[in-house]
Amino acid sequence: MKRYCLLLTFFFLVLVHGNLHAQKNIVTVGVQYKPIFTFDLLNTGEKSVAANNVNFSVGLQSGFCGGIVVRRGITDIYSLECGINYVKRVYSLKITDGNFSGESEFRIIGYEIPISGLVYIKLSETIYMNASLGISLDMFASDIFTRDYYFKNSSHRAFVFNPGVLGNLGWEYRTETSGYFYIGASYHNPFSAIYNSKFGYYQNTILQEETTMAISGIYISLDLRYFFHEDPLKKQKKKTEEE
Repeated sequence: MKRYCLLLTFFFLVLVHGNLHAQKNIVTVGVQYKPIFTFDLLNTGEKSVAANNVNFSVGLQSGFCGGIVVRRGITDIYSLECGINYVKRVYSLKITDGNFSGESEFRIIGYEIPISGLVYIKLSETIYMNASLGISLDMFASDIFTRDYYFKNSSHRAFVFNPGVLGNLGWEYRTETSGYFYIGASYHNPFSAIYNSKFGYYQNTILQEETTMAISGIYISLDLRYFFHEDPLKKQKKKTEEE
């Protein structure tokens, strides 16, 4: 809950301070690529559970998010963004028991439909800073089952559709005719766990220990975007009428 309050507070501060500019009457389409990384202070790091001296650790290692973004300028202050993304999260599973240590990976594939409200701060004639806050409807493709000689991993979707909060901060360089180039960072936090996992540890095909763990799905990403150039809607309409 504290994380959501911090995001709301930051969004409000950006809204009430500075020279704010949006993209009134402009609808533009962009493409984005977002490498995923972890940051322990925001609960994206490794989680561990010990059971009878057997330690199970699960942590987000890497991944990416990529897709299409549609931006609509509402007023001189606000813009709206929506889109659809493909997301791959890669997790590590580590099991240690005395002198034994084993490590494997499993992937979670999902899709996101985000919608966010944006405000802008004009830093120069071509450089803009923006902050956004919104929600994302996440959908997950399937349950997951992986195994090796020493473990089994059975992970089940908590929900097929799982909403979450999405916050973003970034900067963009706007050209007159060649579109917009954007770099920023996002914080994605589902409202509840996305998967419930059961991990079993085996020796000589005999189950020694097992435990359960909830996968939160929280991630941080570096956002790289390109928006295609578009004229304002009124200007486009005027051109059409003249023709």
